[in-house]
Amino acid sequence: MEERLVIRIYRWGEEEPVFAFFPEENGDDDGGRDYVLPVGYTMDSEDGSPFIRGEKPCALQNHNGLPVLVDEAKKRAFLLERDRKIERMRERAGISRAELAEALGASQMEVYRWERYEVEPGTALLGRIAHALGCDTEDLI
Repeated sequence: MEERLVIRIYRWGEEEPVFAFFPEENGDDDGGRDYVLPVGYTMDSEDGSPFIRGEKPCALQNHNGLPVLVDEAKKRAFLLERDRKIERMRERAGISRAELAEALGASQMEVYRWERYEVEPGTALLGRIAHALGCDTEDLI
């Protein structure tokens, strides 16, 4: 399976959010989240301004509060997915969802929901997950 590029995207504003590749100067952003680019897309920079490139430069737009990559050349739009760090680290450790759930005293559904960002585990729980996966808590943030 081809490794996909992970990029950090910042959301500015609440009412009509704007997405950017850098934090807002006054700190009024969400702190950034990691997203996975579709296969065949990379980050590029021109005059210090970062952008996503397919065959040609692409635009990053808001759709229902989520970042969408718009490729005008291919006439396609991709809803970007967050990097599923817990799932990725679990698979890298060779542990099944059931094994992780058992190690944490949780259900497989709870682990699934953490992996899909349906529920975000707190800091203490992230530490326990990291310990079970043999990684650092920072690897899951």
